[in-house]
Amino acid sequence: MKNSFKEKTSQFKGYYVASMAFLKRYRTLLASSLAILFFAISLFVTPTQGSVEGEVGRLERKLQNRERQLERYALEALDNPVDQWYVPKDFPEDMVIYKYNADTLQCWVNQFPISNDEVDAIPLWYTLGSANSENIWNMPLAYLSDSEQYVNLGSAWYVVKVYKKERVKVIAGLLVKTEYLSDNSVLVNEINPELNVKRDLEIVPINFDNGIMVKGMDGNLLFTVIDEVDSLKAGMGNIFKWLVFLFVLLDLISYFMNNVSFKSLLVYVAALSLLRVLLFFFANDLRFAEPLFSPNIYSGGWLFSSLGNLLINNFYVCLIVYGIYLLRRKIIISKNRVSGCRKVLLYTAVFLLPALLSLYIHYTFMSLLKNSNVMLEIYRLTEMDFYSFLCYLSYGLLFISLLLSLQLAMPFTLHFGRHSLFGTKYLLAYIAVISVYSVVVMGVMGYQKEQARCRVWSNRLSVERDLSLELHLANIEGKLSSDIFIREMLSMRNNPAMPTLLRNRLDELYFYGISQKYEITLTVCRPNESLLYNDGQRLVDCNDHFQQEVVNYGTNISDKYFFFFLNNHSGRISYLGIFTYEDQTGPITLYIELNSRYMKDISGYTSLLFDYKRANDFRIPGEYSYAKYVNGRMVLYGGDYNYPVSFNKDRHENGFFTVVQDNYRHFVNKLSDDNIIVISRHKQSIFDFFISFSYMMLFFSAMFFVFLRYRQLSNKILKNRHPRNRFRRRLTYFISISLVISLLCLGVGSIWFTIKHYDLMSRVQMEEKIQTAQSAISEYCKYKQDYTEINTLDLSHLLDRIAVNAQVDVNLYDPHGRLIRSTQPELFKRNLFSSRMDSDAYYLLTAENKRHVINRESIGELSYISLYSPIFNARGNLIAYVNIPYFTKTSSLWGNLTSMIAVIINIYILLMLAAIFVGTVISNSISRPIEEIGRKMRSVDVSRKAEHVDYDVDDELGVLVKAYNKMVDDLEESTKRLTQSEREQAWSEMARQIAHEIKNPLTPMRLSIQYLVRLKQRNIQGWEDKFEQVADSILEQIDILSETASEFSSFAKFYYEESSVLNLHEIISEQRVLFDNRENIKILISSESEECYVYARKGQIIRVVVNLLSNAVQAVESRGGGYIRISITKNGGNYTVSFEDNGPGVKDEDQDKLFKPNFTTKTGGTGLGLAISRNIIEQSGGTIFYRKSDLGGANFSFTLPVYQP
Repeated sequence: MKNSFKEKTSQFKGYYVASMAFLKRYRTLLASSLAILFFAISLFVTPTQGSVEGEVGRLERKLQNRERQLERYALEALDNPVDQWYVPKDFPEDMVIYKYNADTLQCWVNQFPISNDEVDAIPLWYTLGSANSENIWNMPLAYLSDSEQYVNLGSAWYVVKVYKKERVKVIAGLLVKTEYLSDNSVLVNEINPELNVKRDLEIVPINFDNGIMVKGMDGNLLFTVIDEVDSLKAGMGNIFKWLVFLFVLLDLISYFMNNVSFKSLLVYVAALSLLRVLLFFFANDLRFAEPLFSPNIYSGGWLFSSLGNLLINNFYVCLIVYGIYLLRRKIIISKNRVSGCRKVLLYTAVFLLPALLSLYIHYTFMSLLKNSNVMLEIYRLTEMDFYSFLCYLSYGLLFISLLLSLQLAMPFTLHFGRHSLFGTKYLLAYIAVISVYSVVVMGVMGYQKEQARCRVWSNRLSVERDLSLELHLANIEGKLSSDIFIREMLSMRNNPAMPTLLRNRLDELYFYGISQKYEITLTVCRPNESLLYNDGQRLVDCNDHFQQEVVNYGTNISDKYFFFFLNNHSGRISYLGIFTYEDQTGPITLYIELNSRYMKDISGYTSLLFDYKRANDFRIPGEYSYAKYVNGRMVLYGGDYNYPVSFNKDRHENGFFTVVQDNYRHFVNKLSDDNIIVISRHKQSIFDFFISFSYMMLFFSAMFFVFLRYRQLSNKILKNRHPRNRFRRRLTYFISISLVISLLCLGVGSIWFTIKHYDLMSRVQMEEKIQTAQSAISEYCKYKQDYTEINTLDLSHLLDRIAVNAQVDVNLYDPHGRLIRSTQPELFKRNLFSSRMDSDAYYLLTAENKRHVINRESIGELSYISLYSPIFNARGNLIAYVNIPYFTKTSSLWGNLTSMIAVIINIYILLMLAAIFVGTVISNSISRPIEEIGRKMRSVDVSRKAEHVDYDVDDELGVLVKAYNKMVDDLEESTKRLTQSEREQAWSEMARQIAHEIKNPLTPMRLSIQYLVRLKQRNIQGWEDKFEQVADSILEQIDILSETASEFSSFAKFYYEESSVLNLHEIISEQRVLFDNRENIKILISSESEECYVYARKGQIIRVVVNLLSNAVQAVESRGGGYIRISITKNGGNYTVSFEDNGPGVKDEDQDKLFKPNFTTKTGGTGLGLAISRNIIEQSGGTIFYRKSDLGGANFSFTLPVYQP
């Protein structure tokens, strides 16, 4: 079995190695082939009709299956006894069941978002209880048939079918899609997710001309499905185009890696640049289709027109730097081969690369922080999104590229030529430096952006207008001016009931729900009547007083001139309505004053639902507090900070400034002595920056580790320091993982406990709210007989007071679960909610007699907690049910909870890092004796005494150490004996060798002497000549002996456009020449001086001047000619340049859109000119704005700081 497994593993490894070798060998060809393939597909891709029909077929089958499921529930409800509440098991949220007995609703499961669920004639209670409703006659359920049908019920579309059995009727509905009046992050218009529609389909009522019709389970035609073919085709085509770019890029990288040379680098950079240009035009086409390429997220100039372009530019730079780094060996070699100017150029290029890259990183990072809406403050993890991750990933790659460029420059330095920045110490120091840099830059730029945001918020807070109220007033003023009942009531001059009747009429029909936010004061004036002035000491003419208010402070809110906004700087939002009626005595004028209440911001339904879709409304984040002071007195506040009730307005100069006090940072905008706005938040602690630093370190460390691992830049280091099967590493991992798991369990437990604690706190607060409302309403209903007696204007005022005091909204339902009153009736009028209370809450209150119910409910994408409690009279009879939807405090609690969880996570991250460190220390202490044994065993040398391991602990390792030390002693003894034996043997062998080497020359010497002696004895003639020959031979042998002795003796010793100083007058004069060639247009220039110097980018300033001058010429030409006046004035430290004309000007409603991208008043314009101009001017440190010209047309002006040498 083991052998079989090993064989399969070995076989798999072989396949893997072969596959990698194949890919490496043919990667260029594969990338080219895939690029060509996807390019061809992108040209011809189009969704087929068959695929559309297949998707619609799946939708039809899914719809029919869910209809059958709903039918089972409906039949079950039909058979359920009429005296019992129907409680189905696991009833889906997208289904609704209403069960009627004799046309009276007996029970329901979930609700239709409608205001009237009656199926018969209008009942008396409805007409009495909803006299102000616009839907009295609207009974959509009364006209349903027995066959399935696709109908619109309120804010949604359902497939509905009616089931009958004698007097019992069941209406069953299956949600198909939602259709709100607004589509936003909360109220999302979408097809029922349970239908699993995967394509971009649109469902509409039956249309026999277009689309595919869908049948229900009974075979009836229900609706038509239309496929958005064009958008789908474009989307699919874009995907394939991106794949083409990707594989072309891979092809380029593969080509360069296969041919690393200076010539290939030039080809590689040129091809990358061409690809970047193509991507720029392709991305430009996507600026309206893809958010990533939209300037709404980020816009930093021409090359950085969107976040997508910025990311592509960063990746482009990284690829170029990486290509240069691959040439490092050739660059280092060329360092020693070149000289003179070439060597200077080489050194300059090598050191200039990291410098330029550092400048690029700093410039783009600052631009991203300044000009984007992306959340980059890493300590606010809950607010970060996918764009944040992309930004961090992009700049992580840039920092890696910077490290590569620095490593490339190391060999060109004097003292660090042999150092590697990929070593652990240098790498950690580098990561720490870039982490500190990122945190510091984000902190500085984040603070500057926060100042700008607070300045905008404070300016918005200073505007005392309520646009939603103005829309309401504009809608009712026509009806109010022609109301004959009000005219008749005003005629009853001496009737003491007239004020009450008039007030009831206005509150019921026109101002229902508004009194919660506004104090409404009614004043009736007849000719020559007097009015006691506000100081209570003098009388003024009644009509003159109000007319003077309109003259001094009034602005009409519509063209009917009935309601006026009063900008009286009182700190309250004030409106005045003037309605004149005629009777027999003459004109009677009714003045209606609406003044916002002095109180903390009101919260509830409207603030959480409608604020999402009001373009002109704004919302200050929950971590901020704010206060507004008028004449030194606080008139409005919000948040947790305890503001003083008065403000010393003489203490500071006018303007925007910050103050740190009470551990809060206060952003103060003193618009004037009479208008001061303060926005405050908790002062950031050093802990926040430390958390950001730790997150940065973790993120960048992970990126660098992945890069080094897969590029094999540190494989040798890792291999030498951490062998694959090293005991110490496994021990470290085991201890560290054990500690981390323990900390994770503690962290999860802490978070769970925190959530439970906050849940308990929120439930306590909810119960306090519902008890407060229950007590107040119970007191009102104490002597009422039934619910029909409580539906009066007094009840409406009571609910408003409860809503104001408790900072909640209140709904009141009758004992049958029908809505009686609400502090936000417009939500029910708009069919966002059903007029029936939640079925689960109703069942628990009625069938199980619960004291109160806390229920989780939802509207669109917004989930909230809803509280219900019964209301009884003094006799103990049930009168109504009170309901409080709990929004704001829940979100506040969850906001605090999120912050606390973030703190816990941060603490446990630090603890886990500490655990890893402790685990490493412990594993080191455990493995140190073993490592010491291994080290000393590797250093054992028989030529010297081996060292003992010092370890005195009596444990398993102690036994091992003792055994090792004994082995060392035994080895030493054996070594001594072996050494002695080897020494003796060596001397013996040496003696033999010496003897042999000496003996060899001695023999010829002896023979030569014997030969010489024999010659002499025989007195052979010429023996003297032989003597010299023999002597030379003997001397030669003696030299051999001497050389042999010497040898034995020796053996025994053994590395864009820049800003410049510009003259505005000169630039404008030059550009004027280009336009001053029309006889019907005169262009005049006026300037205080001809030397108006600023410091900016010349090309960009010329672009602004040309754009504004061109707009002025086009505006004047539309009227056949006219005048253009260009003026340059100096105001303090700025030059103001104004372009005025006598053209048609700009409409009032369009003025707020002028500098927004894509807005234009011209038929052929792109709408980008003014937006780009604003960006250029703001980046140059100035401002650009519009106002009406004295010439009658437009006046576009911009300011630039005066150049200070």
